Amino acid sequence: MPNRSLDTVLFDAGKSRDLDWGKRLKIVNGVARGLQYLHEDSQLRIVHRDLKASNVLLDSDCNPKISDFGLAKLFGWDQSQAVTSHIAGTYGYMAPEYAMRGQYSVKSDAFSFGVLLLEIVTGRKNSSFASPDSEPSLDLLSLVWEHWTSGTVEKLVDPSLGGRSPGGQMLKLVNIGLLCVQDSPADRPTMSAVNVMLSSSTVSLQAPSRPTFCVDDMEGFSGMYSAMSPSPNEVSLTEIEPR
Repeated sequence: MPNRSLDTVLFDAGKSRDLDWGKRLKIVNGVARGLQYLHEDSQLRIVHRDLKASNVLLDSDCNPKISDFGLAKLFGWDQSQAVTSHIAGTYGYMAPEYAMRGQYSVKSDAFSFGVLLLEIVTGRKNSSFASPDSEPSLDLLSLVWEHWTSGTVEKLVDPSLGGRSPGGQMLKLVNIGLLCVQDSPADRPTMSAVNVMLSSSTVSLQAPSRPTFCVDDMEGFSGMYSAMSPSPNEVSLTEIEPR
């Protein structure tokens, strides 16, 4: 892929300037459509289990492709979730029910998508817990939630955008991202619902609840995360390009 993976552009201070607001929207929409295809529209129902910025490849026009299906699982059409004793994934992107109880479903992918969406808007990595000197103790989800409740979300927009991001669209994306990272899988939207929210200017968005993975909830949890590493390929599949 000409532009390699999203993380190499998004989290690079120089290259991120090439990701204007329109390209970021294209990436968000493309990944959302790709996940809907995996979950609802393909012949095989697939839960990716490791969606993250480094697993989103960009072509020369910044069209995204979801890649790396090493942890993916096939679901029956009557299957809503599965449980594993071997928890593997990427720190910062795993849903709480998966990280703590080994339960995964399409709603686990929705959680990962929510984290990715917030990273795209802010230009910050969730896994690094990196934040400005003025906010040293907050991970990305805590930081976004704090600004959301304070009505200061505009302060989180990636500085490399130079202030060129429509306020209404930015708030909408942050709202959707927070809906996707809610504690209960039942409260998170399906990817088809996410696509309706992204494409419609008339749909009213619900108010999100506080994310589980805020720092004060996670004392001692990082050790469990750090011990996790991706397992060998469990399902071998090709890259998925959003339709």
